[in-house]
Amino acid sequence: MKNKIFFISFILIWAILIILNIFKTNKTFSEQENRMLAKVPEFSIEKLVSGEYSSSLDNYINDHFIFRDGWLKVNSGMELVLQKKEVNDIYIGKDGYLFEKFDFNEKNINTAIDRIENFSKSVKIPVYFILVPNSIYINQDKLPSDVYVENQEQIINNMYENMEYTKTIDVTNILKENKDEYIFFKTDHHMTSDGTYLIYKKYCEELGVNPTRKEEFTREVVSDSFLGTFDSKAQILNQKEDEIVVYKNDVNTNITSAEYDNETTKSIFNEHYLNVKDKYSYFLNGNNSKVVIKTKVQNGKKLLVIKDSYAHIMAQFLCQNYEEIHFIDPRYYRLSISDYIDNNNITETLFLYNVSNLVNDVGIRNVK
Repeated sequence: MKNKIFFISFILIWAILIILNIFKTNKTFSEQENRMLAKVPEFSIEKLVSGEYSSSLDNYINDHFIFRDGWLKVNSGMELVLQKKEVNDIYIGKDGYLFEKFDFNEKNINTAIDRIENFSKSVKIPVYFILVPNSIYINQDKLPSDVYVENQEQIINNMYENMEYTKTIDVTNILKENKDEYIFFKTDHHMTSDGTYLIYKKYCEELGVNPTRKEEFTREVVSDSFLGTFDSKAQILNQKEDEIVVYKNDVNTNITSAEYDNETTKSIFNEHYLNVKDKYSYFLNGNNSKVVIKTKVQNGKKLLVIKDSYAHIMAQFLCQNYEEIHFIDPRYYRLSISDYIDNNNITETLFLYNVSNLVNDVGIRNVK
Protein backbone atom coordinates (compact mmCIF):
# COMPACT_ATOMS: atom_id res chain seq x y z
CA MET A 1 0.00 0.00 0.00
CA LYS A 2 2.83 2.41 0.92
CA ASN A 3 4.59 1.66 -2.36
CA LYS A 4 1.40 2.36 -4.28
CA ILE A 5 0.93 5.74 -2.54
CA PHE A 6 4.55 6.66 -3.21
CA PHE A 7 4.23 5.69 -6.89
CA ILE A 8 1.00 7.70 -7.37
CA SER A 9 2.50 10.72 -5.56
CA PHE A 10 5.61 10.57 -7.74
CA ILE A 11 3.53 10.40 -10.94
CA LEU A 12 1.35 13.33 -9.80
CA ILE A 13 4.35 15.52 -8.95
CA TRP A 14 6.02 14.69 -12.26
CA ALA A 15 2.78 15.43 -14.18
CA ILE A 16 2.42 18.78 -12.41
CA LEU A 17 6.00 19.72 -13.31
CA ILE A 18 5.39 18.80 -16.96
CA ILE A 19 2.20 20.90 -17.08
CA LEU A 20 3.96 23.85 -15.46
CA ASN A 21 6.75 23.54 -18.01
CA ILE A 22 4.25 23.69 -20.86
CA PHE A 23 2.66 26.92 -19.66
CA LYS A 24 5.69 28.74 -18.31
CA THR A 25 7.40 31.49 -20.34
CA ASN A 26 10.82 30.41 -21.56
CA LYS A 27 13.78 32.75 -21.18
CA THR A 28 16.45 33.24 -23.79
CA PHE A 29 19.21 34.22 -21.34
CA SER A 30 20.17 32.86 -17.93
CA GLU A 31 21.32 35.76 -15.77
CA GLN A 32 22.31 33.30 -13.04
CA GLU A 33 24.64 31.40 -15.39
CA ASN A 34 25.45 34.44 -17.55
CA ARG A 35 24.85 32.61 -20.85
CA MET A 36 22.33 32.21 -23.65
CA LEU A 37 19.93 29.29 -23.19
CA ALA A 38 19.26 26.67 -25.84
CA LYS A 39 16.61 27.44 -28.47
CA VAL A 40 13.90 25.08 -29.70
CA PRO A 41 15.78 22.86 -32.19
CA GLU A 42 14.77 22.92 -35.84
CA PHE A 43 13.48 19.50 -36.90
CA SER A 44 14.65 17.64 -39.97
CA ILE A 45 14.86 13.97 -40.89
CA GLU A 46 18.61 14.32 -41.43
CA LYS A 47 19.12 15.76 -37.92
CA LEU A 48 16.88 13.08 -36.42
CA VAL A 49 18.82 10.25 -38.06
CA SER A 50 22.21 11.73 -37.10
CA GLY A 51 21.15 12.19 -33.48
CA GLU A 52 21.71 15.96 -33.62
CA TYR A 53 18.02 16.69 -33.09
CA SER A 54 17.65 14.54 -29.97
CA SER A 55 20.83 16.00 -28.51
CA SER A 56 19.63 19.57 -29.15
CA LEU A 57 16.22 18.72 -27.73
CA ASP A 58 17.84 17.39 -24.54
CA ASN A 59 19.80 20.64 -24.20
CA TYR A 60 16.63 22.67 -24.71
CA ILE A 61 14.68 20.69 -22.10
CA ASN A 62 17.54 20.87 -19.59
CA ASP A 63 17.90 24.63 -20.07
CA HIS A 64 14.20 25.40 -19.68
CA PHE A 65 13.06 22.97 -17.01
CA ILE A 66 10.96 24.77 -14.39
CA PHE A 67 12.75 25.85 -11.19
CA ARG A 68 16.04 25.10 -12.98
CA ASP A 69 18.12 27.59 -10.96
CA GLY A 70 16.89 26.01 -7.75
CA TRP A 71 17.67 22.49 -8.97
CA LEU A 72 21.21 23.56 -9.85
CA LYS A 73 21.84 24.88 -6.35
CA VAL A 74 20.36 21.75 -4.77
CA ASN A 75 22.61 19.59 -6.96
CA SER A 76 25.68 21.64 -5.99
CA GLY A 77 24.72 21.36 -2.35
CA MET A 78 24.54 17.57 -2.65
CA GLU A 79 27.96 17.50 -4.32
CA LEU A 80 29.45 19.43 -1.39
CA VAL A 81 27.73 17.20 1.18
CA LEU A 82 29.42 14.27 -0.56
CA GLN A 83 32.69 16.22 -0.10
CA LYS A 84 33.47 16.39 -3.79
CA LYS A 85 36.33 18.74 -4.64
CA GLU A 86 34.70 19.94 -7.86
CA VAL A 87 31.28 20.81 -9.26
CA ASN A 88 30.70 21.19 -13.01
CA ASP A 89 34.45 21.43 -13.68
CA ILE A 90 34.88 24.07 -10.97
CA TYR A 91 37.24 23.27 -8.10
CA ILE A 92 36.08 24.34 -4.64
CA GLY A 93 39.15 25.97 -3.12
CA LYS A 94 40.12 27.41 0.24
CA ASP A 95 39.12 30.86 1.53
CA GLY A 96 36.20 31.17 -0.89
CA TYR A 97 38.28 30.63 -4.06
CA LEU A 98 36.76 28.85 -7.05
CA PHE A 99 38.87 27.61 -9.96
CA GLU A 100 38.00 26.32 -13.42
CA LYS A 101 39.72 23.23 -14.77
CA PHE A 102 42.48 24.11 -17.20
CA ASP A 103 42.89 21.97 -20.32
CA PHE A 104 46.11 22.45 -22.24
CA ASN A 105 45.89 22.34 -26.04
CA GLU A 106 49.33 22.56 -27.63
CA LYS A 107 47.93 22.75 -31.16
CA ASN A 108 46.03 25.94 -30.35
CA ILE A 109 49.14 27.43 -28.75
CA ASN A 110 51.16 26.79 -31.90
CA THR A 111 48.39 28.35 -33.99
CA ALA A 112 48.44 31.44 -31.76
CA ILE A 113 52.22 31.78 -32.11
CA ASP A 114 51.96 31.61 -35.89
CA ARG A 115 49.12 34.13 -36.10
CA ILE A 116 50.68 36.67 -33.78
CA GLU A 117 54.16 36.36 -35.29
CA ASN A 118 52.89 36.66 -38.87
CA PHE A 119 50.88 39.71 -37.83
CA SER A 120 53.84 41.34 -36.05
CA LYS A 121 56.04 40.71 -39.08
CA SER A 122 53.52 42.26 -41.47
CA VAL A 123 52.85 45.59 -39.71
CA LYS A 124 55.20 48.55 -39.46
CA ILE A 125 54.64 49.44 -35.80
CA PRO A 126 55.80 47.84 -32.52
CA VAL A 127 53.70 44.86 -31.40
CA TYR A 128 53.73 43.82 -27.73
CA PHE A 129 52.34 40.65 -26.22
CA ILE A 130 51.24 40.04 -22.63
CA LEU A 131 50.01 36.54 -21.75
CA VAL A 132 48.57 36.45 -18.24
CA PRO A 133 48.59 33.26 -16.14
CA ASN A 134 45.29 32.32 -14.51
CA SER A 135 44.34 32.21 -10.86
CA ILE A 136 44.49 28.39 -10.86
CA TYR A 137 48.25 28.71 -11.39
CA ILE A 138 49.05 31.81 -9.34
CA ASN A 139 46.80 30.82 -6.40
CA GLN A 140 47.31 27.07 -6.58
CA ASP A 141 47.96 26.96 -2.84
CA LYS A 142 44.19 27.58 -2.47
CA LEU A 143 43.27 24.49 -4.51
CA PRO A 144 42.01 21.25 -2.99
CA SER A 145 44.73 18.70 -2.32
CA ASP A 146 45.84 16.33 -5.10
CA VAL A 147 44.72 18.62 -7.94
CA TYR A 148 47.24 18.68 -10.78
CA VAL A 149 48.00 22.14 -12.18
CA GLU A 150 49.56 22.60 -15.61
CA ASN A 151 52.68 24.77 -15.46
CA GLN A 152 51.33 27.90 -17.13
CA GLU A 153 54.60 29.74 -16.59
CA GLN A 154 56.34 27.16 -18.77
CA ILE A 155 53.61 27.49 -21.41
CA ILE A 156 54.13 31.26 -21.47
CA ASN A 157 57.92 30.97 -21.60
CA ASN A 158 57.73 28.46 -24.46
CA MET A 159 55.51 30.83 -26.43
CA TYR A 160 57.77 33.80 -25.78
CA GLU A 161 60.88 31.85 -26.78
CA ASN A 162 59.30 31.12 -30.16
CA MET A 163 58.58 34.76 -30.96
CA GLU A 164 61.02 36.82 -32.97
CA TYR A 165 59.00 39.77 -34.29
CA THR A 166 56.74 40.28 -31.25
CA LYS A 167 57.98 42.12 -28.15
CA THR A 168 56.95 39.89 -25.22
CA ILE A 169 56.34 41.17 -21.69
CA ASP A 170 56.49 38.78 -18.73
CA VAL A 171 54.02 39.47 -15.90
CA THR A 172 54.10 36.06 -14.21
CA ASN A 173 56.78 36.95 -11.67
CA ILE A 174 55.09 40.16 -10.49
CA LEU A 175 51.81 38.27 -10.03
CA LYS A 176 53.52 35.45 -8.11
CA GLU A 177 55.18 38.01 -5.84
CA ASN A 178 51.75 39.49 -5.05
CA LYS A 179 49.72 36.27 -4.96
CA ASP A 180 48.58 36.86 -1.38
CA GLU A 181 46.95 40.12 -2.40
CA TYR A 182 43.44 40.35 -3.88
CA ILE A 183 44.60 40.29 -7.51
CA PHE A 184 42.09 37.74 -8.90
CA PHE A 185 38.37 37.57 -8.26
CA LYS A 186 37.49 34.50 -6.22
CA THR A 187 34.27 33.67 -8.10
CA ASP A 188 35.28 34.79 -11.58
CA HIS A 189 38.03 34.17 -14.16
CA HIS A 190 39.05 37.83 -14.47
CA MET A 191 41.61 39.86 -12.54
CA THR A 192 40.71 42.59 -10.08
CA SER A 193 41.70 46.21 -10.63
CA ASP A 194 44.62 45.78 -8.22
CA GLY A 195 45.94 42.79 -10.14
CA THR A 196 45.46 44.61 -13.43
CA TYR A 197 47.37 47.62 -12.13
CA LEU A 198 50.43 45.38 -11.67
CA ILE A 199 50.23 44.47 -15.36
CA TYR A 200 49.71 48.10 -16.40
CA LYS A 201 52.75 49.15 -14.36
CA LYS A 202 54.91 46.41 -15.88
CA TYR A 203 53.74 47.35 -19.38
CA CYS A 204 54.68 50.99 -18.86
CA GLU A 205 58.09 50.04 -17.49
CA GLU A 206 58.81 47.90 -20.56
CA LEU A 207 57.85 50.79 -22.85
CA GLY A 208 59.91 53.28 -20.87
CA VAL A 209 56.97 55.49 -19.88
CA ASN A 210 55.82 56.56 -16.43
CA PRO A 211 52.75 54.75 -15.09
CA THR A 212 50.22 56.83 -13.23
CA ARG A 213 50.79 56.16 -9.53
CA LYS A 214 47.97 54.63 -7.49
CA GLU A 215 48.01 57.68 -5.26
CA GLU A 216 46.80 59.74 -8.22
CA PHE A 217 43.53 57.77 -8.38
CA THR A 218 40.49 57.64 -6.15
CA ARG A 219 39.83 54.04 -5.17
CA GLU A 220 36.11 53.24 -5.23
CA VAL A 221 34.24 50.04 -4.36
CA VAL A 222 31.39 50.00 -6.89
CA SER A 223 29.97 46.61 -5.85
CA ASP A 224 30.36 44.19 -2.96
CA SER A 225 27.98 41.56 -4.39
CA PHE A 226 29.73 40.22 -7.49
CA LEU A 227 29.36 36.52 -8.25
CA GLY A 228 31.21 35.70 -11.46
CA THR A 229 31.47 32.98 -14.08
CA PHE A 230 32.88 30.31 -11.75
CA ASP A 231 29.97 30.78 -9.37
CA SER A 232 27.57 30.61 -12.32
CA LYS A 233 28.89 27.17 -13.21
CA ALA A 234 29.25 25.78 -9.70
CA GLN A 235 26.12 27.37 -8.12
CA ILE A 236 27.59 27.04 -4.62
CA LEU A 237 25.19 27.77 -1.77
CA ASN A 238 26.19 30.75 0.42
CA GLN A 239 29.22 31.60 -1.73
CA LYS A 240 30.88 34.80 -0.49
CA GLU A 241 30.64 37.59 -3.04
CA ASP A 242 33.55 39.47 -4.58
CA GLU A 243 34.15 43.20 -4.45
CA ILE A 244 34.56 45.21 -7.65
CA VAL A 245 36.98 48.09 -7.20
CA VAL A 246 37.72 50.83 -9.73
CA TYR A 247 40.45 53.46 -9.81
CA LYS A 248 39.14 56.79 -11.08
CA ASN A 249 40.69 60.16 -11.82
CA ASP A 250 40.02 63.11 -14.11
CA VAL A 251 41.62 61.34 -17.05
CA ASN A 252 39.50 58.18 -17.19
CA THR A 253 36.25 59.81 -16.06
CA ASN A 254 36.50 62.81 -18.36
CA ILE A 255 37.11 61.29 -21.79
CA THR A 256 35.96 62.71 -25.11
CA SER A 257 34.05 59.61 -26.25
CA ALA A 258 33.75 55.82 -26.06
CA GLU A 259 32.40 54.23 -29.23
CA TYR A 260 30.96 50.72 -28.80
CA ASP A 261 29.31 48.43 -31.34
CA ASN A 262 25.81 49.75 -30.73
CA GLU A 263 26.24 53.09 -28.98
CA THR A 264 28.60 55.97 -28.31
CA THR A 265 28.93 57.39 -24.80
CA LYS A 266 31.37 59.48 -22.80
CA SER A 267 32.32 56.80 -20.32
CA ILE A 268 34.34 53.58 -20.11
CA PHE A 269 32.15 52.56 -17.15
CA ASN A 270 28.51 51.44 -17.37
CA GLU A 271 26.73 51.52 -14.00
CA HIS A 272 23.72 49.64 -15.40
CA TYR A 273 25.67 46.39 -15.10
CA LEU A 274 26.19 46.83 -11.37
CA ASN A 275 22.49 45.99 -10.92
CA VAL A 276 22.57 42.70 -12.86
CA LYS A 277 24.42 39.40 -12.65
CA ASP A 278 27.08 40.28 -15.23
CA LYS A 279 28.71 43.00 -13.15
CA TYR A 280 32.11 42.69 -14.83
CA SER A 281 30.57 44.31 -17.93
CA TYR A 282 30.68 47.54 -15.92
CA PHE A 283 34.13 47.78 -17.49
CA LEU A 284 34.07 48.76 -21.15
CA ASN A 285 30.39 47.86 -21.66
CA GLY A 286 30.91 44.10 -21.93
CA ASN A 287 31.89 42.23 -25.09
CA ASN A 288 32.06 44.26 -28.30
CA SER A 289 33.80 43.53 -31.58
CA LYS A 290 35.42 46.97 -31.46
CA VAL A 291 35.68 49.83 -28.97
CA VAL A 292 37.31 53.19 -29.60
CA ILE A 293 38.17 55.43 -26.65
CA LYS A 294 39.22 59.00 -27.28
CA THR A 295 40.75 60.68 -24.24
CA LYS A 296 41.82 64.26 -23.63
CA VAL A 297 45.46 63.23 -23.41
CA GLN A 298 47.30 65.04 -26.19
CA ASN A 299 50.41 63.07 -27.08
CA GLY A 300 49.57 61.63 -30.51
CA LYS A 301 49.81 58.04 -29.24
CA LYS A 302 47.18 55.61 -30.51
CA LEU A 303 47.15 52.09 -29.08
CA LEU A 304 45.40 49.08 -30.58
CA VAL A 305 44.63 46.29 -28.08
CA ILE A 306 43.84 42.88 -29.61
CA LYS A 307 42.38 41.08 -26.69
CA ASP A 308 40.04 38.94 -24.67
CA SER A 309 37.96 40.36 -21.81
CA TYR A 310 40.98 40.59 -19.49
CA ALA A 311 41.68 43.89 -21.26
CA HIS A 312 38.36 45.49 -20.30
CA ILE A 313 39.39 46.28 -16.74
CA MET A 314 42.74 47.54 -18.08
CA ALA A 315 41.05 50.45 -19.89
CA GLN A 316 40.89 52.56 -16.73
CA PHE A 317 44.70 52.58 -16.63
CA LEU A 318 45.55 52.69 -20.35
CA CYS A 319 43.54 55.93 -20.64
CA GLN A 320 46.33 57.64 -18.71
CA ASN A 321 48.94 57.25 -21.44
CA TYR A 322 47.16 57.39 -24.81
CA GLU A 323 45.23 59.88 -26.88
CA GLU A 324 43.22 57.03 -28.37
CA ILE A 325 42.80 53.37 -27.42
CA HIS A 326 41.23 50.95 -29.89
CA PHE A 327 40.10 47.54 -28.64
CA ILE A 328 39.43 44.72 -31.09
CA ASP A 329 38.08 41.29 -30.13
CA PRO A 330 38.95 38.92 -33.01
CA ARG A 331 36.18 36.53 -31.94
CA TYR A 332 33.74 39.04 -33.40
CA TYR A 333 35.79 41.33 -35.65
CA ARG A 334 36.41 39.69 -39.02
CA LEU A 335 37.93 42.48 -41.11
CA SER A 336 41.65 43.01 -41.73
CA ILE A 337 43.29 44.32 -38.55
CA SER A 338 46.37 45.32 -40.53
CA ASP A 339 44.20 47.59 -42.68
CA TYR A 340 42.60 48.94 -39.53
CA ILE A 341 46.04 49.98 -38.24
CA ASP A 342 46.82 51.87 -41.43
CA ASN A 343 43.40 53.52 -41.66
CA ASN A 344 43.45 54.74 -38.05
CA ASN A 345 47.11 55.78 -37.73
CA ILE A 346 47.75 53.35 -34.86
CA THR A 347 51.21 53.86 -33.31
CA GLU A 348 51.56 50.58 -31.36
CA THR A 349 49.72 47.33 -30.79
CA LEU A 350 49.27 45.17 -27.68
CA PHE A 351 48.03 41.57 -27.64
CA LEU A 352 46.55 41.01 -24.18
CA TYR A 353 45.20 37.55 -23.33
CA ASN A 354 44.96 35.13 -20.42
CA VAL A 355 46.41 31.65 -20.87
CA SER A 356 43.18 29.68 -20.55
CA ASN A 357 41.39 31.81 -23.10
CA LEU A 358 44.24 31.78 -25.60
CA VAL A 359 44.44 27.99 -25.39
CA ASN A 360 40.73 27.58 -26.10
CA ASP A 361 39.82 30.69 -28.11
CA VAL A 362 39.60 30.18 -31.87
CA GLY A 363 39.22 33.94 -32.39
CA ILE A 364 42.98 34.43 -32.60
CA ARG A 365 42.81 32.63 -35.96
CA ASN A 366 41.00 35.66 -37.36
CA VAL A 367 43.96 37.97 -36.78
CA LYS A 368 45.29 39.14 -40.12
